[in-house]
Amino acid sequence: MAAADRRAAGHRRGVLGPPPVAAETVHGPDDRVQITDTSVYPWRVHCSLLITAADNSRWIGTGWFIGPHTLATAGHVVYIKNSGVAGRDGWVKSINVMPGRNGNTLPYGVVTSTSFRTVNGWANNGDENYDYGAIILPNNLGNTTGWFGFGVWSDADLLKTVGNISGYPGDKPAGTQWYDARGVASVGPRKVYYDIDTAGGQSGSSVYHFYNGGRYGIAIHAYGGAVTNSGTRITTPVYNNYVAWKA
Repeated sequence: MAAADRRAAGHRRGVLGPPPVAAETVHGPDDRVQITDTSVYPWRVHCSLLITAADNSRWIGTGWFIGPHTLATAGHVVYIKNSGVAGRDGWVKSINVMPGRNGNTLPYGVVTSTSFRTVNGWANNGDENYDYGAIILPNNLGNTTGWFGFGVWSDADLLKTVGNISGYPGDKPAGTQWYDARGVASVGPRKVYYDIDTAGGQSGSSVYHFYNGGRYGIAIHAYGGAVTNSGTRITTPVYNNYVAWKA
């Protein structure tokens, strides 16, 4: 989300997004639906994030469990790049993870992480094609919440699937979870594009589809645009990194 477009979201916390691109976007009528029964699967897999950056500024984002102690999220959630603010760029100091949050209700409490992962393509180059990362928890809370699978699919398979996104947008009441779904519009070698309504704060959400009765991530939501929003596609290298980060 462009620095000029960041909006306050609850207790003067900023909405974290990547600086060089357009804000995550609602296109036309807002189709998002609020999830209120967040303490049950699959909604408890999605986590509200409160991020403390290197300069002690605070931001919100979204992550999702992929294993007992690992969450997938956007790279710019864990490693801030090109903010233009002295002392802000680099690894964030800490992230408070709140699974299945519903406003002031925290059915699984708050877990603070200081262990993060991303890749050189993001941390060194700020390349949006590599904008993905992970949060490592100090406990196995995912064994309680459950998690989503993730996988690598062909262009043809992705173009005929429906993408689903649930997360914690900054343009809605603080800490509330919102869901929307729509068919994948187009794909690139490292990106998936869709007209699913999102807003700042949903960076790091799972873009998932249904496969053999389960929910599997196909991308990590990260960016917006005038016509479509987009996420970092789960390619074979991304898949392999997440498998390693789960271990």
